[in-house]
Amino acid sequence: MFKLRTLTRLARRGKKLPAGKVATVTTADTVRTAVGLMIKHDFSQLPVINGRSGEVEGVISADSIVRALYHLSDPDLRGGAAINVMELSVSQCIEEAPVHPGDSDMLAMGKTLADVPYVLVGKDGALVDILTHSDIVYLFRELAAHFLAIGTIEQRLRELIARVLDTPESLSAAIDNAFSYRKEDRPRSLADMSLDDYRLLIMNKHNWPKFEPVLSDRQATQNRLLKLRDLRNDLFHFRLHILNAEQRDFIQNTVRWLDNLL
Repeated sequence: MFKLRTLTRLARRGKKLPAGKVATVTTADTVRTAVGLMIKHDFSQLPVINGRSGEVEGVISADSIVRALYHLSDPDLRGGAAINVMELSVSQCIEEAPVHPGDSDMLAMGKTLADVPYVLVGKDGALVDILTHSDIVYLFRELAAHFLAIGTIEQRLRELIARVLDTPESLSAAIDNAFSYRKEDRPRSLADMSLDDYRLLIMNKHNWPKFEPVLSDRQATQNRLLKLRDLRNDLFHFRLHILNAEQRDFIQNTVRWLDNLL
């Protein structure tokens, strides 16, 4: 399952603050201070911390500032006078914000993100991040790129197998060799196979001699396809949400390897 702590790590890539640091204002700060921070960091809202207790009071946002200005500068107010919104206290412009622990299931709290434009993330009573819709979009853009790369690799493997087993008879014989132990779910074509099925087909001891002239090293091929299988399964079952530098390099290296073979 998606965890918020994963998204907070990913979101840091697009923010101008170091890990573990959240831009905040206190209830005693002015709106000018808050707006200055929002402009500096390109944020639409900021968490508000109680200057005495350190507890999260809520959020100040462009919307909450406009609402405060509207309510506090009512022209029909008897004895009222114009106000300078920039010198207002942040405490006049606070709006409520949901707080979720860092190990929350992101999918389970999807309804929260559908109802509000942001959530605060807490850990051990401290604020660790604020997440917005743009962070969610960024996460799924990263996931889509990973899925596309894995899909490209699967397509290249199908092409390679089809070149080696270039007749219906040779493909059928190879399937029988690799999947004779399967009684009910034996694949009938390459389109029926999973990524690990491709590995089993290629590495089968009766099939390997046909692939050896192309792939050369049996153990290296086995290791690559096993690593690819595990990485693919972690991504598609959401045990892994973002790839580190080593994993991204492995995916790119595998694409290049298959492109060269083809």
